[in-house]
Amino acid sequence: MYYKIMQVGSVILLLFAIIYLGSLVDWIFRPVIVFGQTLFVPILLAGVLFYLLRPLVHILSKKMPRGIAILLVYIGLVGLGVGLFSFIGPELQRQFTNLINSMPVIVKELQVLLLTIQENDLIQRFGLEEAFDWKDRIEQIVVIASGLVGDLVSNTLSVIGTIFNTLLLFIIVPFILFYLLKEGERLPHFVLKFISKDSQQKVRPILTNMDETLSNYIQGVLIVCSFVGILYYVGFSIIGLEYALVLAIFGMVTNVIPYVGPWIGAIPSFIVALLHSPMQAILVLIIVVVIQQIESIFVQPQIIGKRMSIHPVTVMILVLVAGRFIGVVGMILVIPTYAVAKVIATHLYRLWKVRKEEQDNLIK
Repeated sequence: MYYKIMQVGSVILLLFAIIYLGSLVDWIFRPVIVFGQTLFVPILLAGVLFYLLRPLVHILSKKMPRGIAILLVYIGLVGLGVGLFSFIGPELQRQFTNLINSMPVIVKELQVLLLTIQENDLIQRFGLEEAFDWKDRIEQIVVIASGLVGDLVSNTLSVIGTIFNTLLLFIIVPFILFYLLKEGERLPHFVLKFISKDSQQKVRPILTNMDETLSNYIQGVLIVCSFVGILYYVGFSIIGLEYALVLAIFGMVTNVIPYVGPWIGAIPSFIVALLHSPMQAILVLIIVVVIQQIESIFVQPQIIGKRMSIHPVTVMILVLVAGRFIGVVGMILVIPTYAVAKVIATHLYRLWKVRKEEQDNLIK
């Protein structure tokens, strides 16, 4: 027992020593970090699309060669994208342009509203004026946002860099995705080649469960978010909310973040409705609450199911901690990462328990 503790402690100390030495010569690892940062988003997008399109490729590949099936899926995906953009593109552009042009008016009205609330007798009686003193903060946010937009437009290098990165995504993502769809099924066998034959039977279930976990989560999240986005648009359109399509898409995207995302997505909708009338703001809150209840009670359990087996409190803690240290990307990726880590840890624990029982039986 003492020897095992010393062994584990030595490994931990060695890892800390490697990290410390690496920080002293970070210029050596800088190219590797830049390379990883450059490819992170394309690989992430290709991985998500891989799990979304793989079932369709499986079905088509039973009738034709896999390469042709992938090309047909690509053609269908491009056709769907063009058709969807042609259908909602003009309206989305109109609403988005109107929203950007109306932003100064919205900010001004929001400041007036907060000032009115701040001067309310009830608010002053309880000493809550500072809680609604957001005038300076709103102005700072507007200045920062305007500065970022101005820099983006005026700085030619930034514009070129943005265009280059966008083109890079459109070139690299389909390239990576094609080979994932074509050769992705062989990846577990490739990994198993580096493992001894005795250990392959133990590692294979881990790889299979990891693949199933990611597939269920990504496909489930896409369906749930699409469902939420459609209901948002229908609900916002019924109550006559301005910029209903833009706000519904924003709510759909932020719904990717568990628990916190739906309320982040509801903030712009609530502000726009509140500036129109308090009654409309109440209706927006009712729509958001009802849709989230439908999603959490009926939709999410049926689509994602209980395969993730993660307690809601655990999800909340993981999302908040990841958001604090990594940001929005961390809030999105923390749940699938935790689920995969949990699969690995569970299998390793089971293997350790079986091996311990075998050793106990030998001793007896």
